[in-house]
Amino acid sequence: MYATPETGDGWITHLVGADDEGLIVEARFAMSPRFRSLVKGRQTDLVFAARSRLARLGINICPLADPLFNSDHCTLRLQVVAAIRSYGITEHLRHIVIPGLRVGRLVYCPQDNRLHSAEIHRLIRSNDIQVPAGFSVDSKGYLILRPQQQIFRFLKPLTLDEITAVATHADGKDLLNRLQIREQVDHIELPPQDGLVTACSMFLHRHYVVLRNLDDSLGFHLQATVLDPVSTRGTNIYLEFINRSDQLIINPAVAASVHEAIPIAPSRRYWHGGPASGQVDPESGDETEYRRLSEIFDRLEAGPLKDRYSHRMVAVTLRPETLLDGGSPDWIWTQPETPLDPRRGTDLSAGLIAEGLALDTRAEYGTRILEHVPDGARATLLLGYFPNLIEHTEICAAALRERIGRILFHRVSFEHGPFLSARDHGRLADYEGLGIEVFWCNRARGHVVRHVFRGLRGYFTAPEKIDRFRSSLIFAIYGSTQPLTESAAQQAERLLVNLKALFGSEISILTGGGPGAMLQITNAAHRLGLLVGSSFIETVDQEPNETADYYQTFQARSRQARQRWFEIASFHLFLLGGVGTLEEIGLTLTDMKLGVIEAAPIVFFDGSGDSFYWEGLQSQLSRMAKCGRMPSWLLDNVLMTSDPDAIPRFYKRALRLG
Repeated sequence: MYATPETGDGWITHLVGADDEGLIVEARFAMSPRFRSLVKGRQTDLVFAARSRLARLGINICPLADPLFNSDHCTLRLQVVAAIRSYGITEHLRHIVIPGLRVGRLVYCPQDNRLHSAEIHRLIRSNDIQVPAGFSVDSKGYLILRPQQQIFRFLKPLTLDEITAVATHADGKDLLNRLQIREQVDHIELPPQDGLVTACSMFLHRHYVVLRNLDDSLGFHLQATVLDPVSTRGTNIYLEFINRSDQLIINPAVAASVHEAIPIAPSRRYWHGGPASGQVDPESGDETEYRRLSEIFDRLEAGPLKDRYSHRMVAVTLRPETLLDGGSPDWIWTQPETPLDPRRGTDLSAGLIAEGLALDTRAEYGTRILEHVPDGARATLLLGYFPNLIEHTEICAAALRERIGRILFHRVSFEHGPFLSARDHGRLADYEGLGIEVFWCNRARGHVVRHVFRGLRGYFTAPEKIDRFRSSLIFAIYGSTQPLTESAAQQAERLLVNLKALFGSEISILTGGGPGAMLQITNAAHRLGLLVGSSFIETVDQEPNETADYYQTFQARSRQARQRWFEIASFHLFLLGGVGTLEEIGLTLTDMKLGVIEAAPIVFFDGSGDSFYWEGLQSQLSRMAKCGRMPSWLLDNVLMTSDPDAIPRFYKRALRLG
C-alpha cells in the first residue's frame, strides 16, 4: 500500500479577524512522531492542501505564514475566502468558518522524491499512472493537466443548512455530489474575477500529485492541491479554478509535480492483538489461527444447548493471548439451560419480536457482564452469536466508556446461517464508528476474518489482505448462475487480462459470489493473481464460492440493499445474465443518474459468439435516451461488445485518458 506523507485534517481553533477579502483564522494540525521526524529540518517542503469539499463550494483557504511547531502539533494562520463569487457563498461564510471546522492537511512534498519528465513519461507509457488526455510534460518535469469539457454547477443557490451539511457532516460529500451537477460544454469559459469547478480523469496507484500555480494566465487553482494515491481514481477528479484577471480565460490548465508515495508495510492485526501464531503462509489462509480460536469457542460454549439461540455465550477477557494457552476469560455468562419464559430465550435473543419487548418480560442477556469491566480497559468480547438488539445497546454503551475494543463472534444467525440482516449491517457500522474491531470465526470457511470498511461499506477479509483490499482498483462483474460456454469463458478471461494490462496488477474483481459465470470469473481472476471479492446473497440457487479474498453476506430480504455494497467498485461490467442481472443493471444505471455512484464506463459483454445477447437492451436504452427518459451522457458511458480487445480502448476514450 502507498500513502502520501501528511498530517490528518487540521481544524480551526479560533477566528482571528477579517480583512478586505475574507476571514483570518488559526488552525491546529496534530503531528505523529513519525511525521515530525520525517519533516525535521525541511519544513519548507510542507504544502497546505485545503479540503476538496470546501474548494468545490468555491471556498479558498490559503496560508498566510509558515507553520509554528510545538511538541506534538503545529499551528497555521489561514485566510478563508469565498473565491467563486457566482456560488453566493460569501454571505454564509462567517456562519460555517467557526472553531472545529476541518480545513485541510499539511503534506510533505520534498524535491528529492519528485519525478523528472522522462520518469513521468515512462510511468504513463507503462500504465503505472493514468493521466488526462491532452496532457503535456514540460522540460522542468511539470505535468500539465487539462480538464475535460465539463463544468459543475448548482441547480439553485445553496442554503446555509446545505452548506453547513456539506462542510461538516461525515456524508457531506455525498450531499455535494447530488447538489452539484455536471454540464457538458464545447469549451470551458472561465469568467473574469470569478471561478468554476471542472474535473479530469486520473488514476494514481503509487504516486501523489501536487498542483502548482506557476502561471495564472490559464487560471489559478484553489488550494486543494494534493491528489493522493488510491483515492485519486476516477472520472471526477475535481479541479477548481478562479480567474484573477479582467479578461476571459478559455480552457484553464494547471501544472503539477509528481512524487513517489511512501510504501507502507501491510498491517496484520489479528484477533488477539498480536502477530499470527506459528509460521503461516498468508496466501494459503490462516488455518492455524482459526483452529485455535475455534477450540476456544468450543471450550467456552461447552454444553447441551450450544447450537440454540437460548445459549448465547458471552465472555470478556482483558488478555486474549492467555486464552491460547488454555486460560479462562475474566468474565463469562451463558443463558440458563431452562429459561422460565421462552421469550427470554429463543425469540427474545433472536430479536424477532415484531411488537417489541413486553414490559413484564425480564430479558436475559449476557452482555450485562460488561458492567463489571473497568473503564478504559478496551477488553476483548467473545460472543457465541452476532449481537442482537439488546446486546448491541449494551456493547455501544460499554464502547463509549472504552470498556471494550474488540469483538469476536462465532455464528451469525441460527435461522440464516452465515447471512447478515440489514440490522446487522447497521450494527457493524456502529461498531466501526465507535472504534471497535470486529472479527468473525467463520465455521463455514474455516478461517478468522476482520470486518473492515472501504468508504461507507464493510467487508470481511483476512488480516494480511486488509491493505490490499483497501487500495485495489475494483471492477464489479455481474453474471448468471449458469456457466459460460468454454469459448465465452476464455473471452471473459481475456477481458481480465486486458484490464490488468491497462490498470496494472493491483486491481480487484467483485462478484455476487455464486456459481456459474461468477465462479468462472473468480477462478480466472485468481489465475491472474488478482484479488477477488464476493457479496453473497441467501438464495436457493446460489451456493457461495469458498475462495473469495474478501466478502460480505446478506439475507434474502436484503437483496436490493446488497447493491449498495457494490458502490466500492469504480467500474461495472455485465456478462450474460438473467432477471437478477437485469435488476442489477437497473439499479446501477439509476445510481449513476442520481449521482449516488460516480458516472463511469459501463460494459455489457457477450463473448459467446452467438447472436449478440444484449441487442434488445441496446435498442431499449437508445429509445429511452431519444425519448428523454434517460440522460444522453449516461448512454455515452455504455459499451456493448463481444470483443474483449475493444474494452481497454473504450475505457481510455470514455475516461479521456492520455
